[in-house]
Amino acid sequence: MFGFLNSAILLAGLAALIPLVIHLFSRRRVKVIEFSSLRHLKEMEKRQLRRLKIRQWLLLLLRMLIVLVAVLAFARPTAREGSTGSHAAVSAVILFDNSASMNRSVANGELLDLTRRRTAQLLETFSQSDEVALIDLEQLSTESSGGLASSSAALVRLNSLSAGSGLAQLERGLETAVELLMASDNYNREVYLVSDRQRSSLPESDPLRDTDIPLYLVDLPLEDNDNLGLVAVDFGGQLIQPGHDFDLVATVRNYSRRDSDDRIASLYIDGRRVAQADVTVPAGGEAGVRFTQSVSSTGFHSGFVELTDDYFGADNRYYFSFCIPDRSNLLIIDADPIASLLALALVPDQTLTGYWSVKQTQPELLSGVNFLDYDVVVLAGVPTLNDTQLRRLQAFVRRGGALAIAYGGRTDIDYFNRAWSNVTGVTYQDPVRQSFTRAGYYSFDQIDMNHPIFQPFGFDQNEPPEIKFYTLPRLSAAGSTDILMTFTGGQPALVESEYGRGKVITFCGPISPEYSDLTSHGFFVPLVSRLVEYLAADLTSLETRLFVGQAVVRALASPESIGYQVDLIRPDSSAVRVVPEDDNGSLVVRITPLQAGIYRLAANGREIDRWAVNVDPAECDLSAVDPDQIAVSLGAEEFHQLPFDQPLASTIADFRVGRELWQIFLWAAVVLMAVEALLGRRSTVE
Repeated sequence: MFGFLNSAILLAGLAALIPLVIHLFSRRRVKVIEFSSLRHLKEMEKRQLRRLKIRQWLLLLLRMLIVLVAVLAFARPTAREGSTGSHAAVSAVILFDNSASMNRSVANGELLDLTRRRTAQLLETFSQSDEVALIDLEQLSTESSGGLASSSAALVRLNSLSAGSGLAQLERGLETAVELLMASDNYNREVYLVSDRQRSSLPESDPLRDTDIPLYLVDLPLEDNDNLGLVAVDFGGQLIQPGHDFDLVATVRNYSRRDSDDRIASLYIDGRRVAQADVTVPAGGEAGVRFTQSVSSTGFHSGFVELTDDYFGADNRYYFSFCIPDRSNLLIIDADPIASLLALALVPDQTLTGYWSVKQTQPELLSGVNFLDYDVVVLAGVPTLNDTQLRRLQAFVRRGGALAIAYGGRTDIDYFNRAWSNVTGVTYQDPVRQSFTRAGYYSFDQIDMNHPIFQPFGFDQNEPPEIKFYTLPRLSAAGSTDILMTFTGGQPALVESEYGRGKVITFCGPISPEYSDLTSHGFFVPLVSRLVEYLAADLTSLETRLFVGQAVVRALASPESIGYQVDLIRPDSSAVRVVPEDDNGSLVVRITPLQAGIYRLAANGREIDRWAVNVDPAECDLSAVDPDQIAVSLGAEEFHQLPFDQPLASTIADFRVGRELWQIFLWAAVVLMAVEALLGRRSTVE
């Protein structure tokens, strides 16, 4: 099989006609005048002219061949088989795995160091005419592959790469490789995968399908390491308060084939080791390690659970953080007598400095209120707001604010359904009756005792206290709502919903003294306190799991962050200035963390946010996929395995096909030019 790698240049072959065109246009017609005295020379003239014309035609043919052969040389003629010519040029993409799982110890040393040396040996097999691109799979989402270049440029890039803490982005790496190689004109196009071939890195699609690109799997000295990893830390939805114990459960998974009973887990909070416990985990199973601790102050707190060392250290720590507000601000929008009762339940004495700062206001005064100054807003009796006030309050909740709604005896259910049903998930069919007797009553029926609001209450046999409600509205709850408490008869009493990034709690029945005895019961004050504490607490920070390489969006809810420069402080204590962005009216910071640990945001020299980032648990499973299986998963129709103990150059050369003949054609052009010069000189001398 014979072809050209640069076939477009063949159009230049038409230049071979230029000498012929010049020859035809340079011929001159002359008038012949015969002299009788020269007739005896005619025979000699004919013989000389015949030789001259033959030499001229040979020169013309040589010149045309020189142009044609030179054009063919630049078109890079290639034969699939043959013993003459040089190897066909190669375009190759090397996928270098520097994900977290590669940073582990094996019998021969550190796996990443061995991988780097093996990749350097691979780069030595390429010649100056070859094109190579090196793609690091861990940081592919944030760094350019650099494109096809020389092997020396790829070596410089290799030496600059460091160990990562994220997942191997194999699918994206292959897509980039295919894009680069399909744009190349070289005869041999190859993909090399230098990786531990983790099962978790296998792509969902098959990027190499429908291509003729062969896959080369570069073997590494992999081992079945006995590995235990921390995969989660769970606070169980608790409200953490200063001086009160809270439980923390760390989940440890055993990825090896044998039981583990000789490891120790330690708990660190705010830089101090505060507890430790033995860990026993069956082969292939999980175990929870429970710690009970407390913190003595408000503000930001962070820490980690740590396992004793093994061959893979990246998953031996799991970080966490939480914040206890110094003081929470509550705004009560007053449209019902229950507003004063709610304020009194939280702040019984205004002269005392307490945990809550409570402000009451009327709906008509909301134009001068900035909702961002408050942690929780309470609608007492659901006052009717104008369109502007309604939009502002809904936007506050949507951006992450907390809202409590308390139904009142004078609540306009038509307005409620129009303004708040889509936010709360609650729809009223009939209001409370204004005329009723106290002969009968409703009470609380069922309570979700696993919810953080009710965890501290130790009701006997999980039965709620008997509280009388003499009349109730008729309502229903739908959508993605959680019914935390019901009245007798099955009607919802306390409903939780999410609206955007915010939380909403709706108390569905009237609680003022004329309709109920709730406010005079001992359950009222702790219920209101726990409900508002739950809304003010940032429990989502305890439930949110963020991993290295995952896009992180943090909302800047603190007023101090507005109008100031914001600094991001990384786990290694390095700081970088970040620019907040507008996201539907709220300020957010977007980052992609590249290392595990605790991240902080500071504005005007004050810490305004803190969160934890961990290694993805998918990196903890170190088992490798068989070469046949990974080739099928990637869609490679042709793949070759390069053993670790064999030289790369000779092994790869056996798989490559094609001989480039451009050098032969170029030498042929040189020979033809020499012959043309010699023949042209002799023609001039004669």
